[in-house]
Amino acid sequence: MLNLRVDAIEWDLSDVATFYLTPISGQKVAYKAGQFITLVFSHHNHEIRRSYSLSSSPDEDRLAITIKRVSNGEISRFMLTKVQVGDIIQSTDPAGVFTVTYPDQEKDIVFFAAGSGITPVYALIKYILNRAGKSKVHLIYSNLKRSSIIFNEQLTKLSNAHSDRFNLVHLISDEANRLNNLVIEKLVMQQVVFDASVAEFYICGPFSYIRTITLTLQYMGIATGQIHKENFVLETIPVKANTANYPPRDVTINIDGTTHNITVAENQSILQAALQNNIQLPYSCRSGICSACVARCKTGQVEMTQNEVLTPQDIQNGWILTCTGHPISDDVVVGYVGRREY
Repeated sequence: MLNLRVDAIEWDLSDVATFYLTPISGQKVAYKAGQFITLVFSHHNHEIRRSYSLSSSPDEDRLAITIKRVSNGEISRFMLTKVQVGDIIQSTDPAGVFTVTYPDQEKDIVFFAAGSGITPVYALIKYILNRAGKSKVHLIYSNLKRSSIIFNEQLTKLSNAHSDRFNLVHLISDEANRLNNLVIEKLVMQQVVFDASVAEFYICGPFSYIRTITLTLQYMGIATGQIHKENFVLETIPVKANTANYPPRDVTINIDGTTHNITVAENQSILQAALQNNIQLPYSCRSGICSACVARCKTGQVEMTQNEVLTPQDIQNGWILTCTGHPISDDVVVGYVGRREY
């Protein structure tokens, strides 16, 4: 667990603030652009966890999270009204698979963001543009009105400073300029200049927004493995009914240099069984959509009942979500390195 001191708070909009954080240990936190941290709070002896994308890039000295006030959002309201400079907050290590690989390659990297979905996208764009390379970066950013654009000034500066590599497109609903299937197709065809089969597409926003863009890209012939998604609006995610029955299985968990042998009870997920045995695995949403609980299945077979983040290539490489993962063989070994493995 990380203990982070709030060094500064900057208000981006009237309902959006960026918190700059430094570990009290003095040691710099290693992470990848696009990842998130999960804040851990205790309220009436009940643990509450909320995940927030890092708006900072690893090239920067301090961690930063940018939080927008959410209607009836208990933690966002607390962070924006109660937390002050000098306060100490707890979080898990950075996690998440909404990251970019080989940003210097000659390819198009297309970002779709809606509202506060810009947070991890902003970190990724800064990271990519801070490196030499032939990749082209495209941001298609949707907002209700211009006054609600987060990082408006910063994005404009990046666009001006990297006009040869960074294309910025704003879609404003109040100006009758909103995203739909036809607009997506048109913009992708306009923006992508290299081979579309090697382009990477990153989408962050509400579930319906992600679903619309994903289906349109797939209709256009974009492979599933080229599409990366991030969604923290948990209440909008439909949970699939699970009619399968999973019998008890023995599982081995390797984490932080310690081996645990446990039995996962009937229809339990690996995460549920681990927490029941006081094994502190990382987690946040418990719904298969945030990837905080991602681990690698070393041997055996694990079936996930819900997965909104791992690509087919990730799964082929052995990655699993322990919060929705059920062992379907008795030789399952789940491994972590530094609480996660990438």
